[in-house]
Amino acid sequence: MFNWMKNHKKLIAFITFMIIFGIPFIIHVLFKLHSNIDFFVAEWTAGELLSYYGSILAFLGTVILGALSLYQNQIIKQESDKRTALLEQRERESNMPRFKLRYNGNQGNLQKMQLEIENISENIANDIVLYDVKIFSAKKEILWNKKSAIHLDTIQANNKISIYLGNPALTENNCCFNMKMKCNDKYGDMHSYKIWAFCETISCTPHFQIEEIKNTETP
Repeated sequence: MFNWMKNHKKLIAFITFMIIFGIPFIIHVLFKLHSNIDFFVAEWTAGELLSYYGSILAFLGTVILGALSLYQNQIIKQESDKRTALLEQRERESNMPRFKLRYNGNQGNLQKMQLEIENISENIANDIVLYDVKIFSAKKEILWNKKSAIHLDTIQANNKISIYLGNPALTENNCCFNMKMKCNDKYGDMHSYKIWAFCETISCTPHFQIEEIKNTETP
């Protein structure tokens, strides 16, 4: 209803003008006319008709005030919903575990890489799972796919833990490492992350990046 009113301001202004000025003018004109037809002879006085019209205006005023009150309540509710959503988002972000991954060594040619996962937030992370661990060639071909997921129980706030990928030695340069991770925060809400790194040569040190993703997958 309120959207319709916003889109028809000129029509509402015209109706308001007619209600306030037009109808009293029509009543005035009608009582100035004289007709020989009994049906058109006024049985009310002009004062009675104007009094009745005044009652109608009072009723319309009450309706309009009620509509304005509803509109104001709607605006207040929308602002309240926005504040609530913002507070919920801030609460979620404050309870979200955040991580940093570091490369921690290998057995030559990036074989059986060891990674260190550090919880850099003040929130505990439970039921950590690393899955969909893959190594791609420069041509996007899968060089290695870890069949089983890596499960960790807990990483306390500001603590770290080491994991071993168990990957074979690489024989070509320009390889990409991709994996996904999920965990639960202290309220049991699940968070998912994507992890990646790029190695120009088999002798370089890969630098892993991690970013939260919204969609979750089951390993």
